[in-house]
Amino acid sequence: MDNSTVPEDLLDQWNSRMAMVLLPNTIMLLIYIVLGLLGNSAVIYIYKFRFRQSSDDRFFIPYLAGIDATACVICSSANLIINFNPVLYTNAILCKSFFMLSQFAVSSSALMLTIISVQRFRRICRPFKPKMTLRNKRLSVFCTLLVAFLASIPSLFTTGIAPITNTRLNVTGYVCASVEVMGSNIFPFVYNLVVLTICIGNLFVLCTLYVMIGKTIYGRIKYRKGVKTTAKFELSSSDGLNESCTRKTSTISETQTSAIPSSSHRKTCRKMKMAGNRLSIMFLVITVVYIVCFVPTLIVIVWDSLDRNVWLMKSNLVIVGFRSAYSLYIINNIVNPIIYGFFDKALRKEMIAWLSNNC
Repeated sequence: MDNSTVPEDLLDQWNSRMAMVLLPNTIMLLIYIVLGLLGNSAVIYIYKFRFRQSSDDRFFIPYLAGIDATACVICSSANLIINFNPVLYTNAILCKSFFMLSQFAVSSSALMLTIISVQRFRRICRPFKPKMTLRNKRLSVFCTLLVAFLASIPSLFTTGIAPITNTRLNVTGYVCASVEVMGSNIFPFVYNLVVLTICIGNLFVLCTLYVMIGKTIYGRIKYRKGVKTTAKFELSSSDGLNESCTRKTSTISETQTSAIPSSSHRKTCRKMKMAGNRLSIMFLVITVVYIVCFVPTLIVIVWDSLDRNVWLMKSNLVIVGFRSAYSLYIINNIVNPIIYGFFDKALRKEMIAWLSNNC
């Protein structure tokens, strides 16, 4: 028997066992790709080709949906390759490319949410300030993608194939992880620290802006309810007064004629404000889902960077839980179309009409 083949056989067995353990997460990642592509593609089609008039409030939604669809495919594919080769990841180019593209997609989605939060803040909390022009919106989308791309380039150097040893089997495998640069861990550590700081700072900005937006919307709703209550009270208290019933017919007709357009205008403005508030709440929910999905992934990433053996040597349940938490952020890119459909009545109406025509 050739003893030189024993380590390779043990490594293959270790890799096969780990891939089988990760099968539930692998199935979930395949579902992520299908749902992410279908949902976000439908959103892009409806907003770009079914809506007859472009909306200022909905400008960023097709771009965010496009980024979400890209993130679902890239990030899920990157995790699938890891699941198929948990300890036999030997292609350094594939490792670097997918890690860089995943970071670009995730960063683009996060920065796009920040741009949207700034736009909603200006729209809701600073209504008398100049709005973002179409040129500025397009420029902000371009800058978002450019900044995310430039910030992801260093990951090509800090990521690569790293050895990992199974002390029980006395065999060494290979994983896609953070590696030394020029024989030192300083650059990868500084880069990861900067990325972590930016992520936390971005979460803080999102939370701060939406807290202020939420307070403003709540104040408006409370004020509106107070005005309606006051108007009803004044109307009921003046019902018994004869003076209000002694107006001339000509005066009544003139008052009605002048009141009709004013009332119609107020109703239109009220509907527009309610629609704007509803979209702001929609983006707030999207941001909350992003935070809920991203924070566990962020914790796992930091944990994994401190010890790359943290999940490979644990029980099967812990291994699946670790990898599931690692890819939990992808859910954020999947549920956004559901949130759009729940809050945006126009999207629901067009989606139902489109499905009824085709089905």
